[in-house]
Amino acid sequence: MTRLALIAILLGHVFAGHASAQVVRGVVRSGTSLLPIDLATVTATDSLGTVLGSGVSNGLGEFQVDVQRTGVFLVLHVKRLGFSESRANIRPLANTDTVDFEILMNEVAALADAVVVSAEPSLNEQRLSEAHRRGWKVYDPAIVATHRDRASDFIQLLRSLGNPSLILPRRVTDCIRATRNNQCLTIVIDNQVMGPSALILPSDIYFLAILGASDSRIQFGDRAPYGAIAIYTRSRLDRYPKSPENP
Repeated sequence: MTRLALIAILLGHVFAGHASAQVVRGVVRSGTSLLPIDLATVTATDSLGTVLGSGVSNGLGEFQVDVQRTGVFLVLHVKRLGFSESRANIRPLANTDTVDFEILMNEVAALADAVVVSAEPSLNEQRLSEAHRRGWKVYDPAIVATHRDRASDFIQLLRSLGNPSLILPRRVTDCIRATRNNQCLTIVIDNQVMGPSALILPSDIYFLAILGASDSRIQFGDRAPYGAIAIYTRSRLDRYPKSPENP
């Protein structure tokens, strides 16, 4: 049982006969700071646990409980989040008795239910989901992660990924071509159309996708008429996997 200081002062007189209620009132305070505690629930029960009345403390810590039964032992239960429950026994009082209490409660750590925090998908996660939905040839972050650290440049990364629909250049000045139409593909970085070539480090790539001519025209219009390589760079918000060489 927690520490409970009770100062009981009999305010009224004991009268013969029957009255409508017995009043229990008082103040709830912190046992450490002695500051009033609001929103504490004060419940009066008999010895069998039957609730006979209840009340809630206000901003000054004051409460009042009207007990609809007299002549019985009362048990006063005081509860508040952040404090251990206080309990006290009150002797049977006569009709119309009014009793004042000062109740001191001990502070404790409040335990709450587990909270699950979820975040919205990052922009790149949304882009990745959309690329799959559109049916593009997607190289997911996990696949890119297994190849990017082995490649010194973007062409070497594509060569390591091994897409047979691409004709990779042998010279720096050449473009990447599609085997289907032998036309230069357009490089697009984070939805910005760059042209037939662009400088991009493999280590900066989160995922990439190969678009055929029809998909490319739908997505980027006349700026990418023969197909495109859509590259999305890594962001600090991305949960990208590590490569085997760099776990």
